[in-house]
Amino acid sequence: MAFTVAITGAAGYVGGQLLARLLVEPDVATVVGLDVGPLPTGTERFIPYRRDILDPSLADILARHRVDTLVHTAFVLYPPPRRLHEMAQVNVNGTENVLRAAAQAGVRQVIFLSSATVYGAWPDNPIPLTEEHPPRPNPDYPYAVHKFRVEALFRQFGEECPDAVWTVLRPPGIIGPHAQGPLARLFRSSHSIIIDGGWAPGQFIHEDDLVALILTVIRQRAGGIFNATPDDWVPWREMWTSAGRATVNFPWAVAYPLFGLLWWLGLLECVTHPGQVRMARYSFTASNAKARRVLGWAPQHTTVSALRAFYQAKTPGPS
Repeated sequence: MAFTVAITGAAGYVGGQLLARLLVEPDVATVVGLDVGPLPTGTERFIPYRRDILDPSLADILARHRVDTLVHTAFVLYPPPRRLHEMAQVNVNGTENVLRAAAQAGVRQVIFLSSATVYGAWPDNPIPLTEEHPPRPNPDYPYAVHKFRVEALFRQFGEECPDAVWTVLRPPGIIGPHAQGPLARLFRSSHSIIIDGGWAPGQFIHEDDLVALILTVIRQRAGGIFNATPDDWVPWREMWTSAGRATVNFPWAVAYPLFGLLWWLGLLECVTHPGQVRMARYSFTASNAKARRVLGWAPQHTTVSALRAFYQAKTPGPS
């Protein structure tokens, strides 16, 4: 069977890695790339569109190219404080538009790149979390709240389009040699930040493992919710030192207002929203047992090896 796949956010980090992989897969006939940013030049197999996910023409594009699988990776991650409303418009209303377009075009499978942050970072979280654990995003972290709201939209899509397959993947932090953007630049600064001694466990999934999981879901037409995590979880202090990094510790009482102020002032490229800092205080680590059992997928990298791959790679250009 040959697949025709559309990717929203095809110029982004994960979308770009998925695009490159799909274009060398023999069972992928065509890839349609959608992004507001610059995309690679079109080829016989790749059809680029400079489009916002709020664009009303998405349904026509999907129908024109007979897209059977749509992977939704487009999301605003690091908004300036005065653009939170715009962030919600793109993340939530944009996804509504994407799903409406998929329904109108008869797309057979829709896949959403959600986040393990929907579980929330809470002191009473079990370690590890499974898909049966109810999502409890921290209300002061807009990114996680939006992911939670979008997951609900995908469930609604499944109810309204029973012939289509919907899939939600929940990765933790995503890292690897091609990582780019503000967070990657922060990670390359002289010291890595830990909170309250860095004893809470954290996780990173290697970009290649996540792309492999998405390909598995596409080929198996597998529906449902899956944690997209490595096999391990490591205290933040051990994670950074194992990757060869020096650390600087901030007590929570200092970190929350300090990094919130830096975010409000637009410093550090808006990657220090106080809700984001909370994610290093308590665990939201998750188990990949369901993905292993149901899909037969197995990650090839650990949290630390994924981080090492990032630090050993040449620094990517501006993004």
